[in-house]
Amino acid sequence: MQIGPHELTPYLPGMPILTLAPMAGVGNWVFRLICARLGARMVGVEFINCRTIAEHSRRADRLLDFCDAHIYDQTGISLLAAQIYGNDLDLIAAGAQEFERRGAQIVDINFGCSVPLILRKGCGAAYLLDLDRLYRAVRQTVEAVKVPVIVKTRIGWDQDAINILEVVRRVEDAGAKAIGIHARTVVQKYQGQADWDWIARAREVATIPVLGNGDVFCYEDALRMQAHTGCQAVMIGRAAMANPWIFAGRRGASLRERIELAVEQVRLMGQYKGERTGVMETRKHLALYFKGLPRTSDLRLRILRAEGLNQLVEVLEEWARSLAADEEADLTLSAAEAAALGWGSTG
Repeated sequence: MQIGPHELTPYLPGMPILTLAPMAGVGNWVFRLICARLGARMVGVEFINCRTIAEHSRRADRLLDFCDAHIYDQTGISLLAAQIYGNDLDLIAAGAQEFERRGAQIVDINFGCSVPLILRKGCGAAYLLDLDRLYRAVRQTVEAVKVPVIVKTRIGWDQDAINILEVVRRVEDAGAKAIGIHARTVVQKYQGQADWDWIARAREVATIPVLGNGDVFCYEDALRMQAHTGCQAVMIGRAAMANPWIFAGRRGASLRERIELAVEQVRLMGQYKGERTGVMETRKHLALYFKGLPRTSDLRLRILRAEGLNQLVEVLEEWARSLAADEEADLTLSAAEAAALGWGSTG
């Protein structure tokens, strides 16, 4: 798959190209680097409001922390795509320039977020109601930066206003180099079933790469999506929070691997966001990594109650030491179980 000057290839022969979707509150440099190392060929920064970029606030500095950019540039293990959203076209273009300055290899414009507050402000998927405005946003951003611009969107506002094929034409004309499509309408949010047929139709008319998104709960779903739609890549969101090994084509990992990754993630998050915030923000991952494993209720409680970095690492390392070699077993998660937990892709 070619995005501007960048050629993306599967992590392993025979695999689809898998990418990490941008996720608010999740796509910090620690988690995206973990996913890249495990096989994600493009990793998304948590989406950033164009107005936040100009604030010069502590929050803005943290969101714009692309300290991992040099790793992708020097090693080629993945591409760093920074996602922006907003209702001011000038600020979107200016924000894209800041992304480029900080090392983002790709600028991604969000036209898919269905959060009501975002929509009321004319951001995200609200652009699907005005494709002329959507075209201008893409065109102005393309003209502002040298790196490739891609977009993420949905198939339409509702079932009576599915306009993804027209969106594909508009973003191509505006100069976008790829389009990610979440196969639900804005009104659906994350309810109901993603309609992969629309990704297939978009793929038929598109002259730029199409990244499929929606209802990918496990690696087998990614295989089915690509076979069904012909999309050049599959974008994975919340399913990766529980199973970042999905990017290596795996359905899970051994308990020891999960513990080792958890220890590394907690330590890096402590360095990145400070001990208290780092521990609190990593707990959501830890609860998912260890959900459903046998004989862990007491340990899970200790993990979730740990207040400091050292305490949490101590609990995890104690657990690792207690594991006998014959107790290691892969934890797999079926698509049905994942769906019941509500793990899917983001918009």
